[in-house]
Amino acid sequence: MQVCGFVWHSLIWGLIRTKLGLVRILIWWRRFRRDIGFTLTELAIAMLVLGVLASVAIPSFLGSRNNAYDKEAQASIEVVLRAAKFHYQSQGDFSTGSSAQCGDSAVLAADLQKLEPGIDVVASSVSSTSSRVVSVQAVQTWNSNAELLGCQGFYAVALSSSGSCWAARLIVEGKFLAASSVSPVVVAQQTNTSNKAVTTWTALAVNGHAFGVLKPQTSAADGDNTNGLVAVRTACKAATQSTGSATVSSNYIAPSQFYATWRDTVSGGTGSSSSSSGSSGSSDDWSTAAYTFGGTGPGGGNVFYYRPSGFACGPTLAATCKYLEVAKTTGASAWTDPFKQWSGDTTTSVTTGTAVGTGYQNTIAIVTQSATADKAATLTRAYRGPSNLDDWFLPSIDELNQLCKWQRGQAWVSDATLCDNTGSNNSGPGTPAFSDGYWSSSQSAAGFASVINFDPNVSFSNAAKSSNQGVRPIRAFG
Repeated sequence: MQVCGFVWHSLIWGLIRTKLGLVRILIWWRRFRRDIGFTLTELAIAMLVLGVLASVAIPSFLGSRNNAYDKEAQASIEVVLRAAKFHYQSQGDFSTGSSAQCGDSAVLAADLQKLEPGIDVVASSVSSTSSRVVSVQAVQTWNSNAELLGCQGFYAVALSSSGSCWAARLIVEGKFLAASSVSPVVVAQQTNTSNKAVTTWTALAVNGHAFGVLKPQTSAADGDNTNGLVAVRTACKAATQSTGSATVSSNYIAPSQFYATWRDTVSGGTGSSSSSSGSSGSSDDWSTAAYTFGGTGPGGGNVFYYRPSGFACGPTLAATCKYLEVAKTTGASAWTDPFKQWSGDTTTSVTTGTAVGTGYQNTIAIVTQSATADKAATLTRAYRGPSNLDDWFLPSIDELNQLCKWQRGQAWVSDATLCDNTGSNNSGPGTPAFSDGYWSSSQSAAGFASVINFDPNVSFSNAAKSSNQGVRPIRAFG
């Protein structure tokens, strides 16, 4: 009661003494409150401000630190590249002093170590364990006539403390990394930094330097590097990254995923959410995509096609989609490729389309004509996938063509560009296993439909509807 009386007395007296009495009262009241501590509201505001500051500062700090780690690994690779160039000038190629062709990489590593003692240079079979340990490999190249040119290629690989594996490729002469005109020496598609509409490189055969990066998985939807950080660390060696082809797409930098500069790999390197935008795919820019190239789509399949402007889709082509995904062959509700007839009616003509987006409408037309079970069209319509969706279908020939290019790791130029023998089977990011020929839902004649053979050599043909071909469902969305 005494405190309350004192407070009221002070209030009245302040109002009488001066026009600024109210201000003085408020100042006095704040001092009075300070003596008894902070309110919960004040503490909450302080914690909120600290939280906002931390959310901004910590990611910025971590990003700067990882960037410094990456530059350290790149610098080590550059040092080894200089040594390799000096070795080439004195030797005439990248072979060791005791071999006319690409010799033991351990001997090559020892030769380069003498030139650059400040860097630990190791053989191609040894994984890099830090930015100061560089794994090297010399490789043979071939010309367009499948003639062996000798030991004209060189790879250097180093692991950054950020978890990313950085790689450099140096090709002095040659257009292919393997005989028979496969695994071409290319750089990935890049765009002018000032004007993305200007394409400076589009998977052209290019000698000289090229750079790539293998990043660990950052989300469950990331189709690359599904084994994560440990697998990337294990794969960070020249033997894995210099083969020119791979039987497993994870943890491998494909030839079409090398770039002309280190800077370009930051926005286009494999394994990152934006990586898929640069290397290959169905659009020249995946930077606006909500899904990663080769990553998991809403139906549980692998996303292999993206058209930012959209395309007509659905059973009547009344909807608009941007993506295509294909059923996975591993994991929940895994699809196993059956080899079946196209339809229960193998002689009657049915109206079908060929363009991207028409596969669903085609499949509906085929099933409407004949709903016989255990056929290509009916099997794809019966598939539900991990997300239990009922809009899977047999791809049109153009959709199957995009699927073929993705699974072979071929850089996208246009929808009309046909899949060919470039790259290797099942080398695209996140690619599930493909083999032999696959049905499209596009009829080519009354008793025939279009087929693409994926392996061992890509070919387009028209097969009798009564023949047995591979079946793989896809779906459109977005």
